[in-house]
Amino acid sequence: MKAHLNKILIGIIAVSIVFGVFLNIKKQMSVDKSRLPLRVVEERLFQRWITNLKNKDLDISADDFSLKEQAEIYNTTWMTVKSAENPEEKALYDETIEIHTDMDKVVFSPNGRVFVDFRGINRGNVKANEVRVYGLKEDKILDARVLDCSIKGNCYFDRAYFLDNDVFVITEFSRNISKRDTSVPECGAEEICTYTIKLHYVDMIHNTRLVYESKPFDIVIDDWMKNF
Repeated sequence: MKAHLNKILIGIIAVSIVFGVFLNIKKQMSVDKSRLPLRVVEERLFQRWITNLKNKDLDISADDFSLKEQAEIYNTTWMTVKSAENPEEKALYDETIEIHTDMDKVVFSPNGRVFVDFRGINRGNVKANEVRVYGLKEDKILDARVLDCSIKGNCYFDRAYFLDNDVFVITEFSRNISKRDTSVPECGAEEICTYTIKLHYVDMIHNTRLVYESKPFDIVIDDWMKNF
């Protein structure tokens, strides 16, 4: 009788485990990627950024963003990987981290091992319209340009922050034009042009970048950059 009850209990436990796994998979599949991830919307830095936009008379909310594209972030042409076990490379890493500490428009991961550099200037082989990620991942030193924006679109990156050690967010102002469209008329940074905000959700572990785009709006980007 006892053996029979044990079999029943084992069966119930097994069914519970299978059912739990099924629910977890179903939950993951039901996540709506078309809208900003909840962890972004609930992030304090995002909320402060949105509030700042509204205070500058730009009526943008989380609901105004929708998924535009999904891409990989790592490109062998734009990336170098060195071993942290090499004393010279490790010394260079330590020096680079120290130089970029407390630098404007350079943000560090919570563990302090990786930084995102989105300064709008040319630095080394990184151009003004490119974002650099540099740091230590396990025993490798990663140096990569993970995204760029359209110079013709008067683009600039205005904010970046980490959600954890492997995921960060960066926001981009740029004209709502395609980088591949050569027929788009010029519109200078000192003129009123139509722009959108692109929010890049970058996951370094899964090598993915989700790009969410806001509704369009009209501003003079030069004036906006001075006052924002």
